[in-house]
Amino acid sequence: MCDVLVEAGIDRCRQAGLSVSRPESGGQPPAIATPDTGAGGMGGPTDAGVSLRAADRPVAVEPIRDPSPTLVLSRLWNGHQQGRTALFVVPDDDAAERIETLLTDPVGVRGADDHGRTFHAGPDRVPLAEGGYAAVPAGSSLRWRESTTARALGGVVSDAAATDDRPASDPWLELHADGEVVARLDGVDALDCPSRERFPYAYARDRDKQIRVVDFAGRPVQRYPGIGAMRDGGFQPVPAPLVPEHMFDVPIDGRWAVVVADAERR
Repeated sequence: MCDVLVEAGIDRCRQAGLSVSRPESGGQPPAIATPDTGAGGMGGPTDAGVSLRAADRPVAVEPIRDPSPTLVLSRLWNGHQQGRTALFVVPDDDAAERIETLLTDPVGVRGADDHGRTFHAGPDRVPLAEGGYAAVPAGSSLRWRESTTARALGGVVSDAAATDDRPASDPWLELHADGEVVARLDGVDALDCPSRERFPYAYARDRDKQIRVVDFAGRPVQRYPGIGAMRDGGFQPVPAPLVPEHMFDVPIDGRWAVVVADAERR
């Protein structure tokens, strides 16, 4: 399937008048296209109205069979770092719609309302200023979201939420566990090594390779031989949210397009 997607992406680039090269040793991206002088651009619904010749940037062919937020945003981020447009090649219309929904306003998030955005969970953990990583009780569904209204945090309104309301331009960042607020930060920028006291628990690996769990004040709770045992013991790591402005320093409009492989073969 991946080879089919790559070939469909290459065909689309050549239709747009681009020259295509493929790395000899394989790798990611599997093909890179560059503009040819005098060739016309391309657009249309399958390309989200984007011309692959925009700004004369190289185009990275990005085959994706199952477009998860982490995979799509990481591929787009990598292309952005290299000064490339990302051409996502997918097997069907459903996959194309998932990418287009993710990358259109509000970009890169689950959704948005009057209080702010709800974020996708990323692959990274939340590092703490005191060392180690944030943790919460296991077994609950976690979600990061912004809020302009301070709500009870573990039965008590935290110091960070001393006021009831906050301007929409400066929302809190809250971690919800099954709908209950279990952690609150001053905003998305506070994800840069927040203090341990902001979370119910923290964990770190000791010199003996054991995982040590402590509470918000640093008091020992339990030790485990690994992350799996820690989860079984009732604690789970906190995934860091995917925050678009932490990944992209410019608008992503015109820096991506989507094509459906089946449509290319009809």
